[in-house]
Amino acid sequence: MAGATAPFLIGEAPSAAGTAAPPSTEATNFVVQPTPSWYFVHRENGSEEMKWGPVGRAPLAGERQRYGEVIPNDRLYIHNRARPPQIDLRTWRLKLTGDALTRPRSFTYDELLAMPSVTLKRVIDCGANCAAFFPKLPPGGADHRWLPVGYTQWHFGAVGAAEWTGVRAKDVLAAAGAESPMDVKFTGLDVIVNHSFPGGKIHYSQVAPADKVLKDDTLLVYRMNGQDLPVDHGYPLRLILSGWAAVTYIKWLGEIEVSKRRISPTGLQTRHVLTGPAYPKPVVLSVGPVRSAIEHDPEVTLYPGDITLRGRAWSGAGAIDHVDVSVEKLVSPGRWVTEMPWRAARLLNTSEPYMWVRFEVPWPGVKPGQYRVMSRAKDKAGNVQPRPENVVWNQHGLGYNGHYPLNLIVVPDSDMP
Repeated sequence: MAGATAPFLIGEAPSAAGTAAPPSTEATNFVVQPTPSWYFVHRENGSEEMKWGPVGRAPLAGERQRYGEVIPNDRLYIHNRARPPQIDLRTWRLKLTGDALTRPRSFTYDELLAMPSVTLKRVIDCGANCAAFFPKLPPGGADHRWLPVGYTQWHFGAVGAAEWTGVRAKDVLAAAGAESPMDVKFTGLDVIVNHSFPGGKIHYSQVAPADKVLKDDTLLVYRMNGQDLPVDHGYPLRLILSGWAAVTYIKWLGEIEVSKRRISPTGLQTRHVLTGPAYPKPVVLSVGPVRSAIEHDPEVTLYPGDITLRGRAWSGAGAIDHVDVSVEKLVSPGRWVTEMPWRAARLLNTSEPYMWVRFEVPWPGVKPGQYRVMSRAKDKAGNVQPRPENVVWNQHGLGYNGHYPLNLIVVPDSDMP
């Protein structure tokens, strides 16, 4: 797991310009767009996981073909903790406040569009991606700790990539006269119902150190893959902190507080830390871990013969350097043997920082049987995916990145019903 330098924070926030939807209830659908089961796995209200099968082969423009470097807007995973707010651009404003500003002000949407724009390709990877693969109990027993199972049980698909267009956060801060900021707090307009906090309602927010916010690749984005930002992905404006877990990418942005002092963690995001038997003190997750996934849905059935395994690898610490793939075969109940030792995969596109790389490896002469396939990525910072049993357990199921096996079945056509 790569570095941990800044907290995830959700807390009470001043009201921001814009019209928020009524407080969410259990009967409210937190997702606006259609989420057909061909492309998504429904995990819970507001949590729609991207299926990996269509990533490897999906109908695009009437033909079945693989996705390219980016995921189509209507097929990227969604994680909403409340119904998206109803925002009218005629009245919406991005409000900038704080003691580090000499010219506090608000921006209209058109004023942001008029500023110099930047377009970057970036992976967006949920901090809790792969949470379902953690053991439900920590090593050594319960000790009154269990991995929560009532929360979103993501598999591999709480991740995607897009081409994001927006304005540099540092340019917006400069236009408000930022001087010697230390922390910056970004607050969304969504209203999250959570009865464990005073008042029972909170706004999602993120505090980041100024040195991260002032980087050239920290953006306030308004377009995704050349189109206006979709509602479920933060319309009209969201934050992109390149390389950090997507839990920090505030959607439906309404206010930015720029402070000369540290801003204390509050609210839900104080729970987005690594805790458990291996952590004497909570460790904050910011930079996303190195991960990879094979472009198949689990338990898919294939035919014998020559098979090409394809997948994608990414890291919050930079570009991918190398990917290996291994295959094991089930020879008797509970007994797996190596069918294909770790083999270097061919990278199919140029590896770039904070963007995934596609890979493939041939698997020739495959015979009928049950197999499990694993991919293991290494980034240019030296981070390598560990074995599943070597992933350090934490109470909130964050940052899992073991090379978890994907089960595949190979049977001849004559055995198909």
